[in-house]
Amino acid sequence: MRQPRFGPMILASVIAAFIVFMPSSLEEAMISKNDVSKAASSLDPHIFQGILMQQKMIDSQRYLPIYGSSELHRLDKYHPTNYFKIAPDGFTPFLIGRGGMYSLVHFLNLASTADSLRNRKIVFILSPEWFNSTGLDTLHFSPNFSKEQVYHFIFTNNMDRSLKEKAARRLLQFSFIRNDGTIAPLLNGIAFSGHSSLLTQFGNSIRGWISYKILTLHDLIQMYQITPNYYQSQYQNPDPQLRGKSWEQLLQSARRETQTMTNSNPFHIDNTLYAQSIKGRLARYKNYYANQNYSQSPEYGDLQLVLDLLKEKHIRALFISVPFNGAWYDYTGVSLKTREVCYEKIAHEVRSNGFQLADFTRFDSEPYFLQDTMHIGPEGWVYIDQAIENFYNEKT
Repeated sequence: MRQPRFGPMILASVIAAFIVFMPSSLEEAMISKNDVSKAASSLDPHIFQGILMQQKMIDSQRYLPIYGSSELHRLDKYHPTNYFKIAPDGFTPFLIGRGGMYSLVHFLNLASTADSLRNRKIVFILSPEWFNSTGLDTLHFSPNFSKEQVYHFIFTNNMDRSLKEKAARRLLQFSFIRNDGTIAPLLNGIAFSGHSSLLTQFGNSIRGWISYKILTLHDLIQMYQITPNYYQSQYQNPDPQLRGKSWEQLLQSARRETQTMTNSNPFHIDNTLYAQSIKGRLARYKNYYANQNYSQSPEYGDLQLVLDLLKEKHIRALFISVPFNGAWYDYTGVSLKTREVCYEKIAHEVRSNGFQLADFTRFDSEPYFLQDTMHIGPEGWVYIDQAIENFYNEKT
């Protein structure tokens, strides 16, 4: 009878354990500078649902992280990614965002890298549409939710306890998180400490930690599959003709282009988008949002979570407040007074917490800052480029 050979089994177990429990610093070291460069404008969701690539990016002084949502996809030639290739100023924008990435999504993202961002500069673009009466909903949160980042949040000890409890309670308001048998008990342990035995807490932590390390390994594998221009249909190459132009000249050329591409309708919406998605259904949009409220929203509380985290970690942030398309929102039933309440609340929240705000809400009722119902257009990007350059070059 042959004796069982345990050597190969033991070796395999050791290798598997090493892979699963590999230190994050070693995993990060396996990502090259070239990988980070390719990722800077990729907008591949794996980048901002993971941690390793962002951590590697932050380790370099070359990059300026820009957090936002779907407006980042509008990669025209005035977009920061393209403009600062033509007119470099010592940094490369690193884009972190896609549609549905509201403040709570960014909070989890930032919580996973905040210690490394201490005393660094970041840019954070705020969309007023986030601040409706519903705020972040499951439809937008679930596809942008990162289990890896929430596990990092759970296991970090480098966060103010009251902030961590507040964030955990907010996360548990979403049913898809409450129904997660591994994550929910851990969040409950943070939000409502003392409600379970130490043995139960230990068992929950072991299961959660193993899940976390497996996700980190998956994160590393995904980083080798990143390619530039994830959203190729929305990418436009840098334009060398912008080199050497003044801000005023850039604004004039951007306005001319926007006028041409939005001249088919009174809302200054991109002609193609208007013809395909709005023109034939225009009547149904009349007063469509008349019952919408922007004075009370869970989003204000979620933004406060971000602000509290940035303050705790001494991260220097420029917040950019983008306007509604006033003409469109007038038509859909949201009055200027309602919109101004939203603008004022955002501005007060950001400034009262000690952060800089580039406030472009004065363009609410003026054309061409936006290129459709909500997304930044060429002229808007010129104003934002100038604000980013001024912020980056501040010495304080």
